[in-house]
Amino acid sequence: MRKLRTKRSYLVMPSLLAFIIILFIVTPIFSQDGWTKLQVGDEGVFIFRDEFGVPHVLADSAGALFEAFGYVAAQDRLTQLEISRRQARGRLAEVLGPGVLASDVEARREGYTEEELKGQYSVLRAETRVLVEAYARGINRWIDEVKADRDKKLPKELWELGIQNPEPWSICDSLAVGIAAGRRFGQRGGSELENLKELEKLGRDEFDKKYPLNDPSAPTTISFNDKNLNHTPEFFLAAGHPPEADNESLQLTTLPGLPAKLGSYAVAVSSGRSSSGCAMLLGCPQMGFEGPQPGYEVDLHGGGFDVAGMTFPGVPAVLIGYNNYVAWTVTSGCSDNMDVFIEELNPTDTKKYKFKGEWQEFESRQEIFSVRGAAEDVRENICRSVHGTVFRVDKQENRAFSKKRTFWGEDAKTFESFIDIDRADSIGDFTEAAGTIALSFNLFCTASDGQIGYWHTGRYRVPAPGVDPRLPARGTGVDEWMGFVPREKLPHSVNPPEGLIVNWNNKPSKDWDNGDNTPWVGGHRVSYILGLVAGKKKITFDDLKAVPRGIESHGTYQQAVELAENGPTVLSILPPGENGFLDKRGVSNPHSSDQSEMFDAWQYKPAHFLNGDADNDGIYDRKEAERGTNPFVMGQ
Repeated sequence: MRKLRTKRSYLVMPSLLAFIIILFIVTPIFSQDGWTKLQVGDEGVFIFRDEFGVPHVLADSAGALFEAFGYVAAQDRLTQLEISRRQARGRLAEVLGPGVLASDVEARREGYTEEELKGQYSVLRAETRVLVEAYARGINRWIDEVKADRDKKLPKELWELGIQNPEPWSICDSLAVGIAAGRRFGQRGGSELENLKELEKLGRDEFDKKYPLNDPSAPTTISFNDKNLNHTPEFFLAAGHPPEADNESLQLTTLPGLPAKLGSYAVAVSSGRSSSGCAMLLGCPQMGFEGPQPGYEVDLHGGGFDVAGMTFPGVPAVLIGYNNYVAWTVTSGCSDNMDVFIEELNPTDTKKYKFKGEWQEFESRQEIFSVRGAAEDVRENICRSVHGTVFRVDKQENRAFSKKRTFWGEDAKTFESFIDIDRADSIGDFTEAAGTIALSFNLFCTASDGQIGYWHTGRYRVPAPGVDPRLPARGTGVDEWMGFVPREKLPHSVNPPEGLIVNWNNKPSKDWDNGDNTPWVGGHRVSYILGLVAGKKKITFDDLKAVPRGIESHGTYQQAVELAENGPTVLSILPPGENGFLDKRGVSNPHSSDQSEMFDAWQYKPAHFLNGDADNDGIYDRKEAERGTNPFVMGQ
């Protein structure tokens, strides 16, 4: 097992590798312990910091709740917010220099323009827009406080980067950060050119053996059986994906702002399989162990929300969590949702390409990049075909290569999906929400009525007849997609007869094909987990909690939930947790609580849920907020 490394580095101009160590800075400068009151318009919002530094927020309206949500996230993670939006919007080189310019170019080339972000935002429900805007107001409220008292409230890391006046947070910042996070976990494919080289090297027969379209022996999430336990429990066998695009680490970038490694697992247990008669869920996202963690814990109550769990700062929703009725977690789906097309260039005018018998002009724009330490700005031309962004040009062969994404233009709707999930109270709500998620995820849910469910989410194309999804498609119009797989046809399972659902990014179902990323070939690491739980007639909560240690593989955030009709029992761990970091004066946050020692000892902490009468003393928590007592201490 690799232990989490939390060493910090404070350099005036940190190198990229050094900066990764400090990238997720938690910098709350909170004035007092226990309860505080934040005035939002005419409404007073109560915020309680527990012994682990986690904010618990009580409000009357959803708008006030989300403004306080943004406020506490900025208090705790202002440096992370700043780096995340710069990474997502291609502006890291402004503060980190030329070493990250390539990442900035890629971010703008593969992402959306400001106008396109606004266009996606405009079609969201009015209620969603109210919440996103309130969240941004909360972040900006803390930024204003920081600017008024920089010496005490501006994180030392931002001083060192020369960011003494953080720009206001915009709704498009939240969209960009959320979209970048979603793609990091839910986008796969684009390896067709690497596969083409493999085909030329190996020949067709060996290529098909190494990268099969479907391997029926690969362990599946749906309808697994004891035969899975006989597979060699390796992570991904040599017969899997080429190392250039390894599905375990994605190896796209090690830039700060978002996690660089993936590999999450989940175990859902029905009431019938549980020794207590209560449905249970273990969720363990794995996002790398190279520095302070990107996950952020929060507990939100008011305006129709009673939800707690983990999110990423900048994203106004709980992404992995629980409420009184359901608990959920997410793993990367690893299904192919991005294809490479070969564009035939006009030999006399390379600004044009052939599509359906005619020469079409590439959509083109110029992006300007400011680079710290550079005498001049850098200008880059970004081109798109009807398929998508052009990422490479082969002048010798007179062709270009573009990426077409199945979810293009649909990313922002995921905000609504998770906002709906946050308020779900049944398996049916999850079925509906799963159908609106455009990216490739595995979504798991357990409910207080004992039910469990699994959905392989996303939007997946139907290729043209004769097109091999492992190889590049012709961009001339003859290999165009035939449509999309109906959502109801995607792999899903509600209340399987085994009463157990296990996933570690393995294959959804036997009939689900590999794409160009070929992630499911031969034995799979999920066999480790199956070996611990599948043979038990009844599974205890202790059995569930012991899975990470049993497989010797931590989640970087771990959440174990047992859902009874009278409410959830929740344990979690998030190293380093709500840590205190230095301000310019060298003063640390009074709410420092490093969970790394507990994490390394395979322990959990109680995940307090501020709802109703949490300490059973007959006083509703809002009353305890008003009188200033700890709602999680019995008999106070």
